[in-house]
Amino acid sequence: MTTKGLAGSEIRRNRTDAEHFDVIIVGARCAGSPLATLLSRAGLKVVVVEQATFPREVLSSHLMEADGLLFLKRLGVLDSVEKTGVRFMRRADTKLNDFHVVSQFPLRFDDVGGATFLRRHLLDSILHEAAVEAGADVRMGTKVVEMIWERGRVAGVRAQHDGKETVLRAPLVVGADGRNSTVAYMVGSRKYNVVPNERSYYFTFFEGAHPSSDDTFVFHRWGDRMVWAGPADNGLYLVGVSPEGHEREYFRRNTEAGLLAHMRSCEPTAEALADAKIATKISGIVKFEGYFRQSSGPGWVLVGDAGHFKDPSAGRGIGDAFRQVERLAPAIVAALGRSGPGVSALGQDETLRLWTQWRDRRFEGHYWLANILGEAGALPAAVPEALKGMAERGEIGRFLDLYHHRSKYYEVFPLTDMAVITGRMMLSGKHKRLPLVRETVKLLAREPRRRWINRHPQLVSSDVTAAPPVRVRPVPSAAAADPLPVPAPQNGSNGSAGANGTTGSNGSAGSVVKDADQKNAEV
Repeated sequence: MTTKGLAGSEIRRNRTDAEHFDVIIVGARCAGSPLATLLSRAGLKVVVVEQATFPREVLSSHLMEADGLLFLKRLGVLDSVEKTGVRFMRRADTKLNDFHVVSQFPLRFDDVGGATFLRRHLLDSILHEAAVEAGADVRMGTKVVEMIWERGRVAGVRAQHDGKETVLRAPLVVGADGRNSTVAYMVGSRKYNVVPNERSYYFTFFEGAHPSSDDTFVFHRWGDRMVWAGPADNGLYLVGVSPEGHEREYFRRNTEAGLLAHMRSCEPTAEALADAKIATKISGIVKFEGYFRQSSGPGWVLVGDAGHFKDPSAGRGIGDAFRQVERLAPAIVAALGRSGPGVSALGQDETLRLWTQWRDRRFEGHYWLANILGEAGALPAAVPEALKGMAERGEIGRFLDLYHHRSKYYEVFPLTDMAVITGRMMLSGKHKRLPLVRETVKLLAREPRRRWINRHPQLVSSDVTAAPPVRVRPVPSAAAADPLPVPAPQNGSNGSAGANGTTGSNGSAGSVVKDADQKNAEV
């Protein structure tokens, strides 16, 4: 060991001062800050450690649906959100293959709107300020460099700020630090049900959109193209496009031209932006994977993208983080024994394990739906045919409620109904039989397997080739005694696999933001 290394070890050995909290949250964006707010309001002593400083741009779809807006209302920050000039959309312009419908979002009596786009540097700052006002100790520009283990349990973290190291101790550490989660890496959390991407995603904001587009959310998916769009804050208008693999190299070299070409091939966005111009940088994500992660263990839990990430086509990253947080907060309060008489006697680990099981059940259908939307090529013909039938029966709201997480994929598109619809299409003589037969065989083979692995998660080994981003203390062997039955705990690393951002630029407005260092994004 070098003299410098010996000196560092001696400093740590002699340091006895440590700050004590009930909960340490790593990450202060749309999972970490709301969780800190709810826990602080419940009377827990919370510290939030965030590597970045706000406001800061981050890779995201920027989309929130009706349920996410209601959460912000319950959190008490909706007034601050409205001051950004966001516009709440109440109509949806949907096109899937040849099926096209414009309809009202199915809103409930207390809904604010069907959806909205809000730039993440604004949203994250609002959520951060709410956490501070609730009493959480939020430390920006602070990096977790080591996990503290005691008797096989996580007992705290070592964090650095301006070159100074601090020891933070708590009975629970929460990883809310995004896809490249440092906490997940350090505890050896493994992924399961992993699906690689087949499309890339690019986002940017325009200024000068036609006012007639102010109330409508656009989602068009036809052929090999996908475009989604809508009004955002401060008079801006967001457009997202999703090229397939065969266009990857073209987009890398001609990002702005490629985005504009896709935008203009979609009728409603072409009309809305006929006289508009790009107002912000273009953000992109080229390589990623969908996954669930083992999300709880002795002294730790993962929330948001740190524990579960799906294809961005569904635009559910922010809303799903809110849903997880609102369910996790009371579970943590109960796990730490702060809920008073009558609370279940379940231990901390068992309580958080049950929360993880709830998360997997709650998001399994939407996970596969996002994967279907994000596949290369046209959608299976039975999907738009099913939507056509819903529209004719006045039931299109069942599909639109998928945006709000108020209906379930398996109930909107039951396997038996999809098989019957495919049979009718074959008998009608209006469709080519061979492609339909292929789609049917794929459907009947794939969907039952997906539902089977929902109950029998498919684990993948950790990416041991990826270098850890921070100093890591070896995990004691006792840590392998994690009682989680699904999935079986293993040590390893989840460094930066599947988190590569795009490269290349063509000017200020057309430059691409790399997402490799934007660990806390909820896409």
